Amino acid sequence: MRILYSLSFLIMIASCAPFKMSVSDDLKKSNDEYTVKGKDGILIKQKLSFGEYRTAVVKRSWTSGTSVTRGFGFGYPGTADYTNIISNEYISRKQTIFFSMVDDDNHISEVYCISRFNAKELTVGNRENSVFNLALDVLGKGSKTNSHYYVQLYAAENEKPWQMVIDNQASQGEPKTYTGLIAQDRNHYYTIVPVNRLEKNGKTSSMPFGSIGYEFRDQDGRAVAAVSMMDKGMVFLAKTGTKERFVLANACAALLLQQVIG
Repeated sequence: MRILYSLSFLIMIASCAPFKMSVSDDLKKSNDEYTVKGKDGILIKQKLSFGEYRTAVVKRSWTSGTSVTRGFGFGYPGTADYTNIISNEYISRKQTIFFSMVDDDNHISEVYCISRFNAKELTVGNRENSVFNLALDVLGKGSKTNSHYYVQLYAAENEKPWQMVIDNQASQGEPKTYTGLIAQDRNHYYTIVPVNRLEKNGKTSSMPFGSIGYEFRDQDGRAVAAVSMMDKGMVFLAKTGTKERFVLANACAALLLQQVIG
């Protein structure tokens, strides 16, 4: 909880002046910038929207699956590799959110989020599909704290879910070196890098500590999306394919909603 208070303090300071979060040159060259609507307030049933993306449902402490999932697990329901790893009791006592997002191309998602947990609580043996095992392979490091935010994102039917993990404590305490991950498997992933740069009148400066948002980078290191937590929030999406943008838009929405579940 302390780390989210620190984040709120940073965002409040940054929001007192007409600054905006500064993104990498790759993203500045070709992107759509959206101001987030619906982020204000604390009601969990609030609706978020930016550009052509909008949440259709937002629920706290979901205790049952929906049309895509039944419970919470790794893999795709109904297949041999699916493992249910979280009970209804666990969901009820943890800080959780479920939301669904839609866009103008009729994509629809189902997204499950859990905050403030230790990585060991979600590690299932040596399952290669575990995002924590993928992080070891891709980033060469594991998880350290009890302040993780975990997201499981179903962006399309009959596809494996994307899994996202952010260490809130590390992303604020070590913004220059920390890297998070969102991955579908070892061949499909994005790294997530904290951003502490501000921009005003074409000039860029850095916050003295902490971060004010996140940038998503593809496997070649190019920035393809970013989300700013400042003020009402902003989302930056590169002009890539609609399916890729939809996945990244959901990931940005999950990070924006984390402030609600604390």
